[in-house]
Amino acid sequence: MPRSKTALLSLIVICLTILCFTWMMKDSLCEVYIKDGNSEISATNAYESK
Repeated sequence: MPRSKTALLSLIVICLTILCFTWMMKDSLCEVYIKDGNSEISATNAYESK
C-alpha cells in the first residue's frame, strides 16, 4: 500500500475513533468529577448556544 494511502487511512481511523468517543461521552463531556477519599471536586462547563 502506498505511503500516502496508509496515512489517509490512519487519519480516517483516528477521526472515527474521536467521533465514537464523543458520541459515547456526550452527556458527560461538560463535567469533570473527582473523588479522592474525603475530598470531592466537580468542575462544570456551562454554555448556551444561540
